Amino acid sequence: MIFLDNASTTKLNKMAISEIEKSHDLFYNPSAVYGKSLEVKKLLDEAKNKICNFIGTKFNSNLIITASATEADNLAIFGSVKKTDEQIVFSMGEHPAVFNCANELKARGYNVVFVPLNSSGEVDLNILAEILKKPTAFVSIMHVNNETGAINDIAKISKMIKSAWPNAIFHSDGVQAFGKIPVNVVNLGVDLYSISGHKIGAPKGIGCLYVKNISKLKPIIFGGGQEFGIRSGTENTQFILALAKVVENLDVVKNYDYVSNLNNYVREFFSDKQGVVINSSVNSSPYVLSISFDGVRGETLVHLVEQFDVIIGTGSACSSKKTANNRILQAMGISKKLNEGSVRISFSVENSLDEIKTACDIIYSQYLNLKERLK
Repeated sequence: MIFLDNASTTKLNKMAISEIEKSHDLFYNPSAVYGKSLEVKKLLDEAKNKICNFIGTKFNSNLIITASATEADNLAIFGSVKKTDEQIVFSMGEHPAVFNCANELKARGYNVVFVPLNSSGEVDLNILAEILKKPTAFVSIMHVNNETGAINDIAKISKMIKSAWPNAIFHSDGVQAFGKIPVNVVNLGVDLYSISGHKIGAPKGIGCLYVKNISKLKPIIFGGGQEFGIRSGTENTQFILALAKVVENLDVVKNYDYVSNLNNYVREFFSDKQGVVINSSVNSSPYVLSISFDGVRGETLVHLVEQFDVIIGTGSACSSKKTANNRILQAMGISKKLNEGSVRISFSVENSLDEIKTACDIIYSQYLNLKERLK
């Protein structure tokens, strides 16, 4: 099987598997006071320090472990916003884990404002500048788009926000950036940054929220007071250690260059093919590539190539079953026809160039077959 839906999830890394197996005996509750529990607590703190180092900071009560990036996003948003007349700002490009939070806030009566995207899939900074002329309490703009790979200039956006409203809280969903492009939360200037384990070979069921100032965040889950009183619940020791082991051994630059070669091959292969349109900008993350096939439905093409053991996606696994119309591509101004024919190819260092060549041949041949049948 050739798996090219790595933006939805990734194969469990061998080092993660080994770490989980090694830590089976570390079942002691880190919140208990006896020696074995204190040893586990120490290991968890060391793991958090490794994760923090990986994102450019030191561990100092500033990393909250969650059960997923979705939970991290929800904690960042609902743990930060207060009832106010000031704007709560989101981009139109957000993952459903953020976008649906924005809609929920809007339904609760908050002053929610959405920033449109430009044709490359990035946040329109000119319109954002206009929006920021009004009092703003909270902003959430993702780092790398999960549908197209579009990279937002988070450091620049942070400066725009803080120069206009120094007390505004800035959150970024970093799920598709973490472990794939260099991330330094200090240089980015974010107050909150969400990450996920299963997008980079760590297990599902583990996410994190970087928090610059923990005193500004309130809990949305209540219980025993774990994670500095912000996220109660007994810690998932095995998965935390597995995530730390994965990031400790990641070579972001080397992997980026490798995946870029795979992405470039696909771009070149389809560049002269009639009826095929590349939606992702050349400046996007190489890990995600959105392509539209004119005259067919993307979902149908996905099922056809699956018969040949090639797995591609129609977009976010959290929303792709709901509609044939991709909200992100629509926000970029992609026509309805091309939108309906869009698929997402997302890469991993587990993919080989030979796999990519085979997949391209199969995808294009099945596209031509499908078009012929639809005549």
